[in-house]
Amino acid sequence: MPYADQPTIVLGADGFIGRHLVATWKARGWPVHAIGRAAGDFTDRAVVDQALSAAPKAGRILHAITKQRTGKIQFDIQAELLTDNARIHLNVLEAWRRHQPQAKLVSLGSSCVYPESDKPLPETMFRAGIPHPSVEGYALAKEVLITGCKTHGDQYGLKWLHCVLATVYGPGAHTEQHRDHFMAGMIARAVATHARGADGFEVWGSPDTVRDLMFVSDQIDAVIAADQAFENRILNVTANQPVTIGDCAKAVLRALDWDAPIVRPPDSFQGAGYKSLDSTVFMNAVDWRPAVDLEQGVRMVLATDFRKEPGR
Repeated sequence: MPYADQPTIVLGADGFIGRHLVATWKARGWPVHAIGRAAGDFTDRAVVDQALSAAPKAGRILHAITKQRTGKIQFDIQAELLTDNARIHLNVLEAWRRHQPQAKLVSLGSSCVYPESDKPLPETMFRAGIPHPSVEGYALAKEVLITGCKTHGDQYGLKWLHCVLATVYGPGAHTEQHRDHFMAGMIARAVATHARGADGFEVWGSPDTVRDLMFVSDQIDAVIAADQAFENRILNVTANQPVTIGDCAKAVLRALDWDAPIVRPPDSFQGAGYKSLDSTVFMNAVDWRPAVDLEQGVRMVLATDFRKEPGR
């Protein structure tokens, strides 16, 4: 049986990952029902109820809706992020149970649900400690989602999978202030400062900061592989290939053919110094491996979003 012979509902179809999910399904000839901002505010239970009741009966629901901010502003709006995201997730869970119980709910998550650690984090670290202060409200809302998937699965016999992702970048990623994740923001700043003829490349945070990073097409293929192999659990879905911020900055400089020193502003935002997932369970079970390396991914973003060839 084909992987996606039944319709797939994509929640958050206007977002960065959501747009790429819908495009992937269409490119592969898989039926897809996209639900984006036009459906209304998903903090409103009636909106979510209507959206999923009106959707075709689906084989899976890909839940990619989230309200998130990045950088220093996160510290100031954790109550807002907790409230809005918890409402969104609870509304999705209830509408899933009522209107699409035959569908497997595949939700996309973040490593923020895990505590700080100086070692790669396996799934057993979920609820084993306190998340970083900059994401405590957002992380708690994700915990509500994960726990809600499990309890709905246990009580109502529903199928689910919660995929904890890498930091994802690629064409069309958010680059506006307070919404850009580190790689998308880094590429955009590099293009702008290079065009101005700056003497140095400002990189925010310590160059030794460690993160997981994945090009968007690789991350989507990884989620598909995970969905085929797993159900009813939280699962880290990365390539076990952490990078440093310094490695990323150097890849950007090479892609731009820009010989500039890396400069760290003394007041730049610094989150957790080390955050990487242990995806051994996933990697041992699937044949998937990433196809796009770091510099290749940067060049693809430059060519697509900035229409820029290296050295020009």
